[in-house]
Amino acid sequence: MDAVVDVPWHPSKLARAEVVMRNNSLYQSFLLCVLVMGGLSLLSLLPDYRTESFSFRRVNLLADVKPDVIDTAAVAFRDSLVVAQDSVKQLVREVCPPGLTCIEDYSGDSTALNKFYDALMAMAEKPRAVRVAFYGDSFIEGDIFSGSLRDSLQATFGGRGVGFVPITSQVAGFRYTIKHAFQNWRTSSIINRTDSTAEYGPAGYCFVPMEGNWVEYRPVRRRFLNDFNTVKLYYKNNGNAILNFSVNYDTTAKAFPLKRSKHLQEWTYRGKRLKAVHLSFDGYDSLRLFGASFEDGAGVYVDNFSLRGNSGMSLSAVDRSMFARFNQYRNYRLVILQFGLNMVVEDSLDYRGYVQRMVRVVNNLKKSFPQASFLLLSVSDRSTNSSGRFETMNAIPAMRNAQRLIAQRTGIAFWDMFEAMGGENSMVNFVHARPSLAAKDYTHLNFRGGEKLSHSLLESMLYGYNRYVELHQQ
Repeated sequence: MDAVVDVPWHPSKLARAEVVMRNNSLYQSFLLCVLVMGGLSLLSLLPDYRTESFSFRRVNLLADVKPDVIDTAAVAFRDSLVVAQDSVKQLVREVCPPGLTCIEDYSGDSTALNKFYDALMAMAEKPRAVRVAFYGDSFIEGDIFSGSLRDSLQATFGGRGVGFVPITSQVAGFRYTIKHAFQNWRTSSIINRTDSTAEYGPAGYCFVPMEGNWVEYRPVRRRFLNDFNTVKLYYKNNGNAILNFSVNYDTTAKAFPLKRSKHLQEWTYRGKRLKAVHLSFDGYDSLRLFGASFEDGAGVYVDNFSLRGNSGMSLSAVDRSMFARFNQYRNYRLVILQFGLNMVVEDSLDYRGYVQRMVRVVNNLKKSFPQASFLLLSVSDRSTNSSGRFETMNAIPAMRNAQRLIAQRTGIAFWDMFEAMGGENSMVNFVHARPSLAAKDYTHLNFRGGEKLSHSLLESMLYGYNRYVELHQQ
C-alpha cells in the first residue's frame, strides 16, 4: 500500500488562491465589458429602422456627453411645411368660428369635399345611400370614433345599419356596434401575411373558411343598429362554393350556390327586422371572403376598415382592381384616412420617406374611388414618459405637419385632430379626465373619448357642408 503523506497547511496558500480567483474575476469582468462595448459599437453602426409594427433606434454610446447635432435636412423639411401651408391655415382661421377646428382644403380651388357634399344634397331630392369608407389603425378599432361618427351622421341624414364588418376580428367581443362570433377560419392581412395564397380585399384582409366554419352576426340594442334588413356578402369564388344561410336561429339553412368568377362578387339577402344571421360554407377550397355589410335603404353608412398596426402604406398591397371592383358595389362618396401613430418614433422629426409613400397610396386610392372626396385626419396627441411626467412626444407635431404635406401634395382635405384634441399634452388631459377619455397607454381613445372627438369632426364637417349649401342656394 502506498504511503499517504500529509502536507502541512499554511495560511499563505489560501492567500495565493484568493489572489488567483480575484485575478480570474477581474479578467472575466474585463472580457465581459469588452464584449458588451463591442456589441454596442456594432449596433451603433446600424441605421434607424422602422416598420409598421417594429422600430429600432441606432445606439449612441456618447449620447450623454456628445452635444446635440441638428438634423438640418429634417429641420428644413419641417420648416418647408409651415411655409407651404401657412396661407391655407390662415384662411381657415379667418373664417372658422371660435372653438371649432375647421377642415383645411388643399385642392387649390376649394372643392376637396364637394363630391361628398353634393351626394348629401342630392339625398333631399332623391333618397339614396351615401357611403363613407373610414380607413385607419387601432385608433378606430372596435368602432371607436367611427361608430359615434356613423351614429351622428345617421341621426342627421338618415340610414340604419353598421355597414361593413369583417368575417373575423380580434376585437369582436370589444366592438359595441354589432355582436359577432365565428369559428374555424384562416385569417391573413396586409400586416400579418400568414397565408401565401391570400388575396387581400378592400379592408386589407383575406378570410379562408376551413372545415366546420361558421360566422354569426347579431344586431345590438342601439338606435339605428337594432335589426338587420339587408345583408351583403363580398367574396371571390373560383370553384363550386355554397353558402349555407339561416336567420333568427332557424336550424334549417338555405343553400345558395355562389357565383363563380375571377373578380370580387356581391351576394345580397333582403329580409325584415332580422335578429340573427348565421353563415357557413361548403366546397370552399377556392373561396376567399372579404366581409359582410348590414344596412337598410337610403342614408349615410360609415364602413370601418380598421387594421391594427397599419401605417397606411400597406394599402399598396391591395390590388387597385380590387378597390375599383368593390367601389362599383359601394360607390363611396367620402374616404377618410386616419394613420400615422404606428410610424411615430420618439424624437424623430424626418418623415420625408413616409410622405413620399403615402402620396402614392392616396393618389392610387383616388383613382380607385373617383367619385369620392378624400379627408386625411392628422395623428392625435400621444404622450411618453419623460423624467416621470407624461408629455407630448416630440415627433407628434412633426408627423402632423408631414400629413398636412401629404394632403397638400394630393390635393385633398385635412383635419388637424391634434389641434381638435387640445394640442400639446391633450392626451394627458384625456387620460386624467373624470370619467377618463383615453386609455392609460396614453395613445388610444376609449369610447367616451372617441365620441367626444368624433363630435368635433362632425361639427367641422357640418360647418363646411352648411356653407356649401348656402353658396349653392344663392
